[in-house]
Amino acid sequence: MLHYRQDVVSIQDTLPDDLEVDTFDGCAWLSVVGFRLSNLRIRPLTFLKWSDFWEVNLRTYIKDKTGRKGVWFYSLDSNDPFGVFGARLLYGLRYFNARIDRLGDPQIGEVSFSSTRKDGAGSRIEAAWNVDDIGTDLAKEQLDQFLLERYRFWARRSWDKKSTSAKVKHQPYDAVRLRKSYYQGELFSTQGLNEPEKEPEFGHYCPGFPVEATAPAWAFSISGQANQR
Repeated sequence: MLHYRQDVVSIQDTLPDDLEVDTFDGCAWLSVVGFRLSNLRIRPLTFLKWSDFWEVNLRTYIKDKTGRKGVWFYSLDSNDPFGVFGARLLYGLRYFNARIDRLGDPQIGEVSFSSTRKDGAGSRIEAAWNVDDIGTDLAKEQLDQFLLERYRFWARRSWDKKSTSAKVKHQPYDAVRLRKSYYQGELFSTQGLNEPEKEPEFGHYCPGFPVEATAPAWAFSISGQANQR
């Protein structure tokens, strides 16, 4: 997870009218996140197996008019076409079909993600961390918690007049800060945002953990394991 400070007004202008920027120290934040989703199961059809897939997304941090805090996804690249179709239909999430390659090994503390969408838009993430830091609770400052501990996300389907949210349930992040982080690509510009001119403010790595997410009220609940590797 790579994090960038942003101007509040510029981010607010990109959000639906029923959502507000959530800020820390007077700044909005954007994050580029790469991970693997494995062992996905959809209740009550848990006997159906779903292939593992990679994802790269661009997100910001928001709250609704009642003060509930969460995440707004600008874009989500995935190499699972069925997942892309389902997430767009159910949630209105801005998923894109993409080829995603991941190199490196979490066991030695280095990974990279390369994503290329069908329309050619691409991105690359590189990250490195100290493996001995895993499990030491180093990333527990207020800003770490602001960026990591988010248990709701919003989306809006094109035909809806208001945004809807879903809850996410999982253990607290056992994250460490990165010692090296790098991003290059078109994730920002394809959403009408300026591409970063500087390196990320800082970043996080977290080992995998089980995750459960609620679906829209009229659909099934969904569970899986998000492996932030």
